[in-house]
Amino acid sequence: MVRLYTEALNVSYGERLIVTDLTVQIPDQKITTIIGPNGCGKSTLLKAMTRIIAHKSGKIMLDGKSISGENTKHLAKKMALLPQTPESSSGLNVGELVSYGRYPYQKGFGRLTKRDIEVIDWALNVTGTAEYKDSPVDELSGGQRQRVWIAMSLAQETDIIFLDEPTTYLDMAHQLEVLELLQKLNREQNRTIIMVLHDLNQAARFADYIIALKKGQIVKAGTCKDVIQADVLKEVFHIDAEIGRDPRTNKPMCMTYNLLEEGDMIHEKTTHPIPALAGSYS
Repeated sequence: MVRLYTEALNVSYGERLIVTDLTVQIPDQKITTIIGPNGCGKSTLLKAMTRIIAHKSGKIMLDGKSISGENTKHLAKKMALLPQTPESSSGLNVGELVSYGRYPYQKGFGRLTKRDIEVIDWALNVTGTAEYKDSPVDELSGGQRQRVWIAMSLAQETDIIFLDEPTTYLDMAHQLEVLELLQKLNREQNRTIIMVLHDLNQAARFADYIIALKKGQIVKAGTCKDVIQADVLKEVFHIDAEIGRDPRTNKPMCMTYNLLEEGDMIHEKTTHPIPALAGSYS
């Protein structure tokens, strides 16, 4: 059963339509990655699906109900969002930041309960950040800080976690560290992960399902084998890509690519969005 999906979704900023007539189903307990060029609507889609921004028309459904009518705290117990550039108040230590994930469960004066403390400690342990609990967030490295933010998301105890470019500004080792952590959370705890990535090979390596966006519409959605194809990348990114196989995972990977000449670019009218989810996840 699919828990989260959209139907004919339209999202705009002012008069400018960013996401257009988008219908997609998110596979439950899988890792879904959204790819596409800058400005194609990836972050906008994440914000709309987590109700950070309102959608103009269409539906966003979770567990058979529209998210538009859900109580904010109730929704926050189901979905967590780690934005592209999270910011914390200066002077917070790691434990204090992670405790913010317990907000949906707090009542009255917002004091932490025994249960809250247990969950915070668990989130720190599972992300390997317990040793930094009393350290200022500002003093951590980029990779450490990103794991702490993920710990805060885990402290929300949601089944669904959205992450907007979680590897941005990280070096190769820390990128891999964060992605392997997310994969571990998916495999061991059945968390549904939806994230935006720019690196196509990272998307192919870690995702069960990939959504390729262009100008707010889906060009292709499916497994990495379905999406990491030369013709799809040509239409989405205007590149001529050589696709090979990752010798460690046997998944497709972009070996190299060239920019297409203007005359070789696919005309915009040839774009045919594919709204349906692959049958293997329905």
